[in-house]
Order: sequence, then structure tokens, then C-alpha cells
Amino acid sequence: MSRQAVGPAFADAPLWLEAATAEDLPAIVEIERECFSHPWSVRHFRDALRNAPRSRILLLRSPFTASDPGRGLQAYSVVQAVADEMHVHNLAVPPQRRRRGLGRLLMELALDWGRRRGARRAFLEVRPTNAAALALYGSLGFRTVSLRRRYYQHPTEDALVLEKPDL
Repeated sequence: MSRQAVGPAFADAPLWLEAATAEDLPAIVEIERECFSHPWSVRHFRDALRNAPRSRILLLRSPFTASDPGRGLQAYSVVQAVADEMHVHNLAVPPQRRRRGLGRLLMELALDWGRRRGARRAFLEVRPTNAAALALYGSLGFRTVSLRRRYYQHPTEDALVLEKPDL
């Protein structure tokens, strides 16, 4: 996947959609720790990188300099295409960048990525208490199809399994 300019400029900077590389892992892990009470480890992200082209860590990135430890990372998503399904394993936008449309833009691009790989439907899990995520996913056509008891830790919580049946 090459760099692709996407969407309007955010905060007066253009955005690119890119596939993550190993150099991006420290910045990804930092955002992961900011966003989740039970974050993925570096190993989880390395595994996602190794499983390309079936899996991708998609990044929204703005211009950055070599001295920027965040490498211009604005948001990321871990996605996987399996047979005719797409699985969204992770979507993260740092708290200070939320409510600007980055999550929606990244989800739309991720769904397009899955569609181009033959996926006809998409799945993801979400905490039932994550109202912002539920509103976003609902507006994109996802619906609840099942419940996974005690799926999340820190705090322990069920997961709603959502499906978008019509990619």
C-alpha cells in the first residue's frame, strides 16, 4: 500500500493513508496506551504487520519531521480480511484529536480496504458503554448481532459484536 492523500486537511495539515511499518510501532503503542484500559502489546502489532497482506495497520498521518517521535500519526486501525469477511480489530484516535471526524474517515477507508479485498461484510467488537464508538459504527451501518460475555478486562465488561452486512 502506498501513501494516499485522503479527506480534508485537519488542523491545517494534509492527511495520508498509509500502511504501518515497524518504525511506526512506538507511536502506535503510545496511542494504544492512551486509548485503551487493556492495550495491545508490541507483539500484537508486530503480528499484524507480519500477516500482510491479509492484515494491515492503517494509519492516518500528517506531515512530520525526523525529530517527531509520534511520526505524524493521527489515528490507526488494525484490520484483517478473511474469506468474504473483514474484521476490525482496533481503531484508535488519541483523546486530544477526537471529535474531528478522524475516526469516521479512517473507518470509511478501512471498509473500502476490506471491500477491495473481497469482503462482503465487516465485524468488530465494542464495549456497550462506549457511546461514541457505538454512535459512529451505527451511523456507518453496523448493527449488533451478538454478545460476548466478559470479553473485556480492566474493567471486566461484555462486548457487543457488530456486523456491517453490506460492504
